[in-house]
Amino acid sequence: MTVRLERMTAATAAAILSGQRPPDVRVADDYPTEFSAGVASQVASGSELGPYVIISSDDAIVVGELGGAFVNDGTVEVGYAVVRSREGQGLATAAVRELLRRLALLPDVRRVVAHTPLDRPASARVVEKAGFSFVREVDDVHEGQTLRVREWVWAPRRHLLLANNHHTSSKSARYRTTPATPRSPPGTSS
Repeated sequence: MTVRLERMTAATAAAILSGQRPPDVRVADDYPTEFSAGVASQVASGSELGPYVIISSDDAIVVGELGGAFVNDGTVEVGYAVVRSREGQGLATAAVRELLRRLALLPDVRRVVAHTPLDRPASARVVEKAGFSFVREVDDVHEGQTLRVREWVWAPRRHLLLANNHHTSSKSARYRTTPATPRSPPGTSS
């Protein structure tokens, strides 16, 4: 399944926040998602991290949204939602992978985290398939409610490569050779 990410427009955000259908994009019948209003409220402060609408490439309709925000130096937390009628079709995984591809190009992003509620195993499968690694279970406060969630982490390969290069010897030292020790012919002692 392929998707396209487009920045959520001010018109889409205003419509969602006023309980109307967006005038500038085609949307799934069961759009908005349960998180659309929260995402729409972030449009004014949008950046390369989002928010984005998720557009199904098959029929060019909005099926969800996703985005991220810096939660501390170098760490971005991402979130996403897909309408119920499109769950289980690989759209969320494709969208998260595309967002990670974009985040990997940003020099300030060293790590990406995601939190998935324990009661939503499909959400955990999305981030796992997108390349995240499970870290631990933690309590997370969302809209005033404390939820038990799984914490996942993903690091752009460029940062892993830089970290590995920092901890290894220089290229010249890795390829340094020592003079060969002369060997005695077989059957002779030295």
